[in-house]
Amino acid sequence: MPAVIDYRLVSGLGLALACQQALADELWADASTYFQQGSLSGLTRNFYLNRDFRNGGANRRSGTVNGYRAEWAQGLTLDYISPFTTGVVGLGFDAHLYAGLKLDSGRGKTGTNLLHVNNDGDVANEYSVGGGALKLKYREMVLKYGSMELRTSPVLLTDGGSGRLLPQTVTAWQLISRDLQPLTFDAAHITAGKAPSENRNDSTLRSLYGATETDTVDYLSLNYEQGAVKGYLSTQRAEDLWRQDYLGFRYLPALVEGLTPTLNFSMYRTVDIGAAHGGPIDNLTWSFAPGVKFGAHSLMLAYQKVQGDTPFDYMAFRDGQTTVAQLANNVQLSDFNAPNDRSWQVRYDYDFSARGVPGLRFMIRYMQGQGGKGSDIEPYSSYYPLGFRDGGRHWERNIEMQYVVQDGPAKNLSFRARYGVHRGNSAEPRGDMDEIRLITEFPFKLL
Repeated sequence: MPAVIDYRLVSGLGLALACQQALADELWADASTYFQQGSLSGLTRNFYLNRDFRNGGANRRSGTVNGYRAEWAQGLTLDYISPFTTGVVGLGFDAHLYAGLKLDSGRGKTGTNLLHVNNDGDVANEYSVGGGALKLKYREMVLKYGSMELRTSPVLLTDGGSGRLLPQTVTAWQLISRDLQPLTFDAAHITAGKAPSENRNDSTLRSLYGATETDTVDYLSLNYEQGAVKGYLSTQRAEDLWRQDYLGFRYLPALVEGLTPTLNFSMYRTVDIGAAHGGPIDNLTWSFAPGVKFGAHSLMLAYQKVQGDTPFDYMAFRDGQTTVAQLANNVQLSDFNAPNDRSWQVRYDYDFSARGVPGLRFMIRYMQGQGGKGSDIEPYSSYYPLGFRDGGRHWERNIEMQYVVQDGPAKNLSFRARYGVHRGNSAEPRGDMDEIRLITEFPFKLL
């Protein structure tokens, strides 16, 4: 008996499949539009770093004593920032991909933290790491969780890559509210990090100089910005290590055309908390930096003082790469942060636009510190092995030239050359070194 075909059923199935396909096409079109509304940008960075320890410092990475480290690498960063979905609560995500390529390195020369070093001590030929964060937005409040950079609070700022090949990131919850402009509320709970030379996102958080590990770091920050005035009031708690409070302000009024005075003040107060795994800490460190910009010239003077029997310290990652401290004399090779260290700086900048070469800039600065004292550090303190002794004196000189292409296909391509020299006496543990950094960067935008 021949089968009976129910044409109404066939028609219904065909209509359902057609509707399903149309719905899928619409959802795909909406998703494609959503992604295209986001921002996809990148940066290529070519970095050469040469450090010469003039007193024969050891290259701990390779176990040799040659006082010399030199590496050359190529880096690539890609960052995607999605828009928020419509509705009362907007949803979105951010994602990043970083990659580094070795151009020159090897045993006896590595140790700059420019490239990833494998467990066997060999430098990786290439390395990469990716991550991302989910985000929710309600009015002017954004909550994020995942792997991200922190660029808003002065008590914990990640390095965006200017100091090494690739950016630092942390794994964190972060809440930012701008509902009370000109005040911004910023809070974060941080559980791990990624140093620039690492290929994973779960690096242990630790103090830089004490090398004391901590499981979590939390901070709260109030940032004020109105016209020429910026103010910061922040506190950070590193579990069983320290509480670090920060007060800072910046003032840049434009008095008359071509003349702009500047004023920067930063102060950190650090005390041990909980189990105090790093030992006793009671430290007040501050810097004051007035300056003036007149025409193509900029001149700045700075004074910095460490008050306490332990050095000023801040957060770092497994390989020793640091977050950013907002002190005037936290510079290329030294922080001028020894116990009771007092230091001053003079800095001069020149903008060659006045000479018909827009994009070319020059900077030179000189720092000198003295009064370092290590005799009052407790023997069981994590800072005792660093070798701070009484009578520490040291100085540093930095020179930098930078050129940024102003137009054409290579617009925003930049070339930067940095030269640093540090010298200290026998009571200054950081020793003598010369350093050269050659950096080429080209930012680009895909979406």
